[in-house]
Amino acid sequence: MLVLGVFSFSVIIQAQQIKTFFYDQQARFYVYEAEEVASFFKKDAKPEVIKERIWLLSQFLGADILVVNESGDSLFHQQYGNRPKYEHKVDRGLLEKAKAGRNTVFTGKIAGVNEEVFLASVPLKRDGRIAGAVLIHSPLSTIQQQIKNMLKIAIFGALLGIVMATVLSIFLFRKFTNPLIEMEKTAKAIAEGDFGKQLNVSSDDEVGRLALSLNRMSAQLKEKIDDIERLDRLRQELVSDVSHELRTPLTVIQGFAEALHDGIVKSKEQEKFYLHNIMDEAGRLKDLVNDILKLRSMEVGHMEEMEFVVLNKLVNITVERMKQIASAKKTILKTITPPESITVFGNIDRLKQVLTNLVDNAISHSYAGGMVAVELGLREGFAFIAVKDNGPGIPQEELENIWERFYKVDKSRSRRGTGSGLGLSIVRKIVEVHGGKVTVESELGKGATFTVFLPLSET
Repeated sequence: MLVLGVFSFSVIIQAQQIKTFFYDQQARFYVYEAEEVASFFKKDAKPEVIKERIWLLSQFLGADILVVNESGDSLFHQQYGNRPKYEHKVDRGLLEKAKAGRNTVFTGKIAGVNEEVFLASVPLKRDGRIAGAVLIHSPLSTIQQQIKNMLKIAIFGALLGIVMATVLSIFLFRKFTNPLIEMEKTAKAIAEGDFGKQLNVSSDDEVGRLALSLNRMSAQLKEKIDDIERLDRLRQELVSDVSHELRTPLTVIQGFAEALHDGIVKSKEQEKFYLHNIMDEAGRLKDLVNDILKLRSMEVGHMEEMEFVVLNKLVNITVERMKQIASAKKTILKTITPPESITVFGNIDRLKQVLTNLVDNAISHSYAGGMVAVELGLREGFAFIAVKDNGPGIPQEELENIWERFYKVDKSRSRRGTGSGLGLSIVRKIVEVHGGKVTVESELGKGATFTVFLPLSET
């Protein structure tokens, strides 16, 4: 209703403006043409020339043209088209205004004409004096019809403008509201637990920037939630792993301790045996706890101070320290290093732990009199350390599982069956923290090769 009221008021104002504008334009036009006719007489043109020009002008204007002298008598009278002949009598008021040198515009009834007219009158001057008047008039209905036609066009244009404005406003409304609706849905989805949900941002205005902010918030929230869930999962896994792995040694310790407490042990040899087992299991518990703490520390992204490490020196020193263990196992320990230095950026203690774990595993799983080879080199832009043994190898179906915490290859296929089951998990985590990777290749009866790849330092 408000739009309709505004439109109706606008049409009324517009109709009045069109009428005023058209009347003013018509008045100026008629006055100008009447002055043109008056100029014919001023130049003393021949009557037949004047008559011809007045006829042409009448046809052009679609109006009647009347030229009268100062007494109001007709000098020329040209009617337009096939209108009926009439005796035109000039209103004395118009004539007096012409004699006073004034142009006149008039709408209404005139003598001799049955309908209202639109009339313009100008003085007729000859030899410096007012010699009469020139009048041009046409039926007012003709002008009113033209005004109506123009008003129809204006109303149609206004309606078209309203329709287009309405369509455009609906389009703009949807353009601005649709993203807001999508943002509301996204916010609701996030509130319901769909963290990380993203909006499709297609604009760079305020709404688009708001959508980008919501996307960033959603992504950050998902990252935080993922971190919380990861830490919670690690906590649960730690509890599960510890409870699983500690149960056996604690049971053994408890059993031996109860035997000692209850006096079941009758000899010094048995007591010594029981105490030795208690100490052995306690040592295993200590190593297990230390390994678990190290692994968890690396899983949450903690790493000690980093520095440039020359791998040649690291390999030679670590292997040299492991030779006594290899000698006890009657295993030959061999190193292959290049003459040029290979440098990486990392923590020397953790890298030493990686190499120690791999070499110790290789020695433990090698046959007596076998050989373990440690090779350092470059491959595809990475430094690599390969540790190869000639032991029984690892079944293909278990190669992926060996990296899991507390996983051990079946003891019937193992040479040792001891350890916490965390060594390879720690190895892989340390290498990953250094931006590298570790792989394994094995074939039953032909040993296994563990290869560590580390990114080279930039200096």
